[in-house]
Amino acid sequence: MDGDDVAYCMPEGPLFQRAYVRVHGYIALLICLLGSAANSVNIAVLSRKEMISSTNSILTGLAVADLLVMIDYIPLALHIYTDICAELNRNSYAWAVYVYFHSIFSQTFHTISIWLTITLAVWRFIAIKFPQKNRTLCNKKNTNIAIAVAYAVCPILCLPIYFAMKIRIIPSKHGHDNTTLNDTDFILNVTESKEPEYAIVMTENEELLTAIFWIYSVFIKLIPCVVLSILSVLLILKMKSSDRRRQKLLKKSAITSNEGEKARLNEDGGKRGGGGGGGRTDRTTRMLVALLGLFLATELPQAIFGLLTAIAPHLFKVCYYAFDSCYLGAGEVMDLMALVGSAVNFVLYCSMSRQFRSTFTRLARKVLPLGTQGEPVTALKA
Repeated sequence: MDGDDVAYCMPEGPLFQRAYVRVHGYIALLICLLGSAANSVNIAVLSRKEMISSTNSILTGLAVADLLVMIDYIPLALHIYTDICAELNRNSYAWAVYVYFHSIFSQTFHTISIWLTITLAVWRFIAIKFPQKNRTLCNKKNTNIAIAVAYAVCPILCLPIYFAMKIRIIPSKHGHDNTTLNDTDFILNVTESKEPEYAIVMTENEELLTAIFWIYSVFIKLIPCVVLSILSVLLILKMKSSDRRRQKLLKKSAITSNEGEKARLNEDGGKRGGGGGGGRTDRTTRMLVALLGLFLATELPQAIFGLLTAIAPHLFKVCYYAFDSCYLGAGEVMDLMALVGSAVNFVLYCSMSRQFRSTFTRLARKVLPLGTQGEPVTALKA
């Protein structure tokens, strides 16, 4: 590492990393526990019979992926970043195997949630842009196929990560092992234990490592962010256009004395708003735009950072490790951003969907011993 490299992110990066890592485990653990509970509720509510729709099926698949990511992260947060399990050997072979598994598993299911979010945006765009074709293109069968494809293809897309890492014995302090580790080795905690200790090490093949960073930053992060940014803008423009058209129709209706003309205008407004229930359609679209905005806020910084690392590999050894841990983009700061994005969907659904709130309330009354069961409500399908 030469003097020019040191100029990047120094010394603020390492100082920040050392300060933040002390509290990261406890913050991440709290988010994972709350997020796991929230996503479990999302699955329970969205899979109810009265909630069945193409949009809610995708949201259910998204909640499953987010839930698995959080459950997988809890042991990591406990074991590495907190003192709760400090007495356990953090460099045992079994733990190295788990970290190896975690690196692949978490990235795979996070990628699944990314592409399901894209599917959700595409489905919504079709619903408001081509309402006549919505029932054909976005029917239940096609939705299930899209979800299945995401769960089948994303593990293949993340397969190169499997070849980027391997488990290696940590060199002995007493000189009995001539093995050397490079700058990209993931050593959790070197101790004086007599038992052999292990580390996750990155491949020495720089071409493979660079290719993996291009896959991670461009195909898994940047392209989805660009696509979602475009779709978000289109959805917002379409909502504004629908609002203006509805306002014009209301003004015409107010000054029209012919009752038949009023009915025709109202019917026309409903059709143009998305096949009936224009206000309901707009509420659903606004909720999804908020969901996409949240996704972009958590994923775009990772995409940009990953792209810069792929363009300038020397940043991987300096800046990337200052803000990341040692296993392929699943570092402390980046992890926290992804976990927050996966955990707050429940709050978003509750705040923006009356149907979700009603179904959740009735489900809670059935499960909890207190309270009385309310009257059933008519499903407000988008």
